[in-house]
Amino acid sequence: MMQLYMIFAALASAGRHQDQSVWKPDFAGCSSQQLLSVHSQLNTGTSSRAGAEGTLIPRRGSDDLSQGFSVCGGQNVSYFQKGMLEVANQSSSNLPAATPHRPDLLTVDLQRTQTSVDVVDDVIYYKSAYFGSLSVGTPAQNLTVVFDTGSGNLILPSTYCHSAVCKVHKRFRRSASSTAHDVDGNGRVVRPDDARDQLTISFGTGEVTGVFVEDNVCFGADAHSQSCVSMKFVAATEMSEDPFKDFTFDGVLGLGLPTLSHASGFSFLESVSVLTKEKGSAYAKTFALFLASHEEETSKITFGGWDEQHLDDNEVRWNPVVEPEFGHWMLEIKSLRVDGQVLSFCEKGCKAVVDSGTSLLGVPSDIFPELYELLNHAASLEGECHSQSPHLEIELDGLTLTLDGDDFAHLEEHQSANVTQEWGSQRTNSQDQTRDDMTCSPMLMTIDLPEPIGPKLFILGEPVLRKYYTIYDAERQRIGFGLAQHTPKQARILGYESEEAWFDEAEKEAMLEEQKVVQKNQRIEHGTAPDIEAEKKTVVNNKAKNSRLPFLAIAALLGLLLAASSYNGRPAAPTLDNKPCWI
Repeated sequence: MMQLYMIFAALASAGRHQDQSVWKPDFAGCSSQQLLSVHSQLNTGTSSRAGAEGTLIPRRGSDDLSQGFSVCGGQNVSYFQKGMLEVANQSSSNLPAATPHRPDLLTVDLQRTQTSVDVVDDVIYYKSAYFGSLSVGTPAQNLTVVFDTGSGNLILPSTYCHSAVCKVHKRFRRSASSTAHDVDGNGRVVRPDDARDQLTISFGTGEVTGVFVEDNVCFGADAHSQSCVSMKFVAATEMSEDPFKDFTFDGVLGLGLPTLSHASGFSFLESVSVLTKEKGSAYAKTFALFLASHEEETSKITFGGWDEQHLDDNEVRWNPVVEPEFGHWMLEIKSLRVDGQVLSFCEKGCKAVVDSGTSLLGVPSDIFPELYELLNHAASLEGECHSQSPHLEIELDGLTLTLDGDDFAHLEEHQSANVTQEWGSQRTNSQDQTRDDMTCSPMLMTIDLPEPIGPKLFILGEPVLRKYYTIYDAERQRIGFGLAQHTPKQARILGYESEEAWFDEAEKEAMLEEQKVVQKNQRIEHGTAPDIEAEKKTVVNNKAKNSRLPFLAIAALLGLLLAASSYNGRPAAPTLDNKPCWI
């Protein structure tokens, strides 16, 4: 608590720069929790520890650091000097230009859900997924589905399922839809008294059993809109508690290649291609995935092609899908390197599956220890994972994917091994670059699948899909990669348009209180106060309160920002025995 008060005091005493436009706090000496919180609020990542103290929202920095000040005390290295906080007060010219509406594209906004599954050594284990809204039947029944490139069928919980797992979700009511038809696995319409086919599908640690239904599936809530297509799907009659009970979405929409679907007519890509062709798309069986890098962006999935506004340089590099008969978006890895050093593991060939249902990088267990050791690194003095990070290079057929610590690592704090140095004492070169109380741990998980897909199979999950805009072309059996265009995160104080507005209000309140004190002093001096002795005591008390007012006002306002979300990532090696699964 004392450290927190001193942070506010430093802010209050330092004030603002003469031109009223630039904050220049020095974050050197901040505790691990403070830096984690600052990093999570201002950088593009979302990692943070719950309850982190000292969340600060400075404005965009400049090259002149002469008027910088220390927020927490300690090593004199400016956060602005490293260019880490240039996220606030961005002009509109820095944002990507809006593109005209594309009538040949269908776009669905996605939400990201995270569910904690375990806590080990204060590290929270998550499984995450991206989901959006669909409507099914006539009249429309609105449900949410996770868009999963690692599976091939549309699966919806139905009112045929009476378990507690199904009842926590919205369920499709077959009897309420006038356009629904009961069908068998081969698409044949089933009469009311006929026996029905059932299907059981495995999902990692769980499974779904269901019957087959054909009905209208629409983008949005209006079943009578033009964005509707008739398709066959699985209406779940049983769903295992793990993993489905904890998910906030209702069903699963598989986006694997058509060969991963149960049968003809069950592939969403084939079904939706009818609609995108009608809209004039030249890429009817193509979809693209954009994953937001922070909460101010919106993740999107686009059908019928791709949206150029999500590409950083409008360049797409294509890679052929290997072994498409298995239905996975699988690529050949020609080489695996860390800082240019070739790892022998893939010298005889490796493969990678691009999977929107995996939040980490999946690696075979045989290479996990080596790769983890090579990618694990100390955080910079500013408490970030980019500047001191090794580079992971995944060479594909058409390009090399390059990831750094911002992409594949999360911050972990631990007990410092070194004795705290006195201010101004000499430091070694390595100490000048990194911290000994914070580590950037790679977000890796082990995955071991047998032949023919494995065993040297990697899973390219969120770390790759956030950095690269990915395009999936089922007709040409290829995947396109382009650097994603992300908008800068705007640093704001809760409830205020800018930090300047926040400071102006705090100063205004302080000035009003000061005026009250001056007026009371004047009344005492002129003997107009009804009770001079009582007024004197009040003046003394008000002066004491007024001397603390800037700190208390700032502390109260900044206190709104002290809730930090728990961060994603695992220092150990979580395992995945089967796909698809959301981890």
